[in-house]
Amino acid sequence: MQNPPPPNQGGYGNQYGAPPPPPPSGMPPGGGGKTSLGGLDENLAAMLCYLTMFCCFLGIVVSIVFFVTEKVSRLVRFHALQSLFLAGVAIAISIVFAILQAILYSADLGIVALGLSIIRLLIGLVFFGVWILCAVKAYQNQMFKLPIIGDLAEKTAGG
Repeated sequence: MQNPPPPNQGGYGNQYGAPPPPPPSGMPPGGGGKTSLGGLDENLAAMLCYLTMFCCFLGIVVSIVFFVTEKVSRLVRFHALQSLFLAGVAIAISIVFAILQAILYSADLGIVALGLSIIRLLIGLVFFGVWILCAVKAYQNQMFKLPIIGDLAEKTAGG
């Protein structure tokens, strides 16, 4: 014959009267929620908006798709737009430098054009660093805003 369970003294439904442990959530500390994009974690989706930019136009397509299809997460919409605006600025600067270099080469100022190439490379490295910084901040569920384009992205994303 078995002994009956001890009386419930704490009101929590267990033998020790202590509150039950919280259910495991599976979310990282400080984590957000899921997106409407097939249940993808919002911090991962936001980070992908930046990291895919290194694959040429794939990043632009990913950011557009995330912005258009995401209906739940403001974080993902914001980072998708900020990534698109950042890519737009990078492309515009690259086009301006390419035109200037073509003009300098045609004017027989190759050494100046070479100096412009070095400046263009340095600017590219700065953009690379900014993209990495933004990807890390997005993964940490932070609404990290870049100057000017961050405010524009926040307004457009509905923030």
